[in-house]
Amino acid sequence: MVAIKGFIVEKKQTINTYAQMWNVAQLFLEKAKKDQTGSTWTTMASLIFTAFTLEAYFNHIGEKLFKSWKALENLPPLNKLDVICEKLEIKLDYSRRPYQTVKALFKFRNELAHGKTVRLSTEEILNLEVDIDKYLGEQLKAWWQKYCTQDNGVRAREDSEKIIRLVHESAKIKDDPLFFLGIASHSAKVTA
Repeated sequence: MVAIKGFIVEKKQTINTYAQMWNVAQLFLEKAKKDQTGSTWTTMASLIFTAFTLEAYFNHIGEKLFKSWKALENLPPLNKLDVICEKLEIKLDYSRRPYQTVKALFKFRNELAHGKTVRLSTEEILNLEVDIDKYLGEQLKAWWQKYCTQDNGVRAREDSEKIIRLVHESAKIKDDPLFFLGIASHSAKVTA
């Protein structure tokens, strides 16, 4: 009888990071819709993860389209999109949806990723009909704070999905890009 010493275990896994982040963005947006308390922050998180999704997808598809993607990987996200769309002969127009939305989304992402203290001030002449107490209670907001609306969160996801699906289809890839989280395999052998 041969004594078993143990097992040789082999595991492999591919994780489509962009698809994971897509789900995180959806979770935060749903939370923002259900609970208005702190919804600006959960919407902010959804917007950030939507931007992360796009950049991770550009890296995912870029590796498939370009042998030299490592040399292009450090480009800003919109430049990555430009290169990918040029390769796939997709016409870009940043003055219209969905590209207009993505341009604003990456501006938002950059404002937070490279955050700085913002000092705001205003001076206005108000007429006597204005509820001065209400007006004084309203805080000034930076551009990125104003961007954290649920409408922008929904629009960013809709337009990001359009771009991802268009790129995926143009690259002639059959799987569903947003629901394919990855693939895993494993095996074990007895060792004597």
